Amino acid sequence: MVTEKIGLEAAELLRIFEDADGNEVVALDGFSLSIQGSETVGLIGPSGCGKSTFLRLVAGLDQPQGGSLSVGGQPITGPDYHRGLVFQNAALFEWLTVWDNIAFGLKARKVYRQQKQRVQELIDLMGLTGFEKSYPHQISGGMASRTALARSFIQEPDIILLDEPLSSLDAFTRATIQDQIIDMQRRAQAIIILVTHDIEEAVYLCDRIIVMSARPGRVLGEVAVDLPHPRDRTEERFIALRRAVMHLLGNQA
Repeated sequence: MVTEKIGLEAAELLRIFEDADGNEVVALDGFSLSIQGSETVGLIGPSGCGKSTFLRLVAGLDQPQGGSLSVGGQPITGPDYHRGLVFQNAALFEWLTVWDNIAFGLKARKVYRQQKQRVQELIDLMGLTGFEKSYPHQISGGMASRTALARSFIQEPDIILLDEPLSSLDAFTRATIQDQIIDMQRRAQAIIILVTHDIEEAVYLCDRIIVMSARPGRVLGEVAVDLPHPRDRTEERFIALRRAVMHLLGNQA
């Protein structure tokens, strides 16, 4: 679980890919970001600006060609269960039940016997009670997203990376899971980095919103969201913050 000493530091990150024709594609160039303590930070920007690339770098699934990236003062050199990644697609193990998907990490770390009760606690918290023995093909998209979130949170990571995990859901289900994310973050006190194209979602969930430039991705600006939870989407200050993010995005031309 995150402590006050845990922080994420990204400085002048450079990440270059090669496309199918062998041409260089610069995804990130000079991208810097500092996150300290328990904070939910949103990344928002045009498609292809490097948001998901940054999450993969933090997760340790990829490495930058330049700059530095560290957690708690230690360079990120590979994947670690202290950094959980939830994809846009729930990416559940189709051959495992809801229970076993959530418990998978505990079993891999050989701590399942000691922490077994936490599986049921998260199932109850995420509204999955009664579906413990169901397989992914037997549950809805919203339940699959909740299962994926529970699978990440049960590891008690210091950093939770959310790559548009709610984008395919209907508005009602999405709003419900947004509230569950807030509740889980309050309990876990982890750093959450959320990639989203939904400005309203970013304002509803995040403490800070980082607006990124079109590729190559850099920090164009940030908006601090100083509203207490629960947040009212129709309240004047909420609408003003949403407008501020839109203004930063619109200034890229």
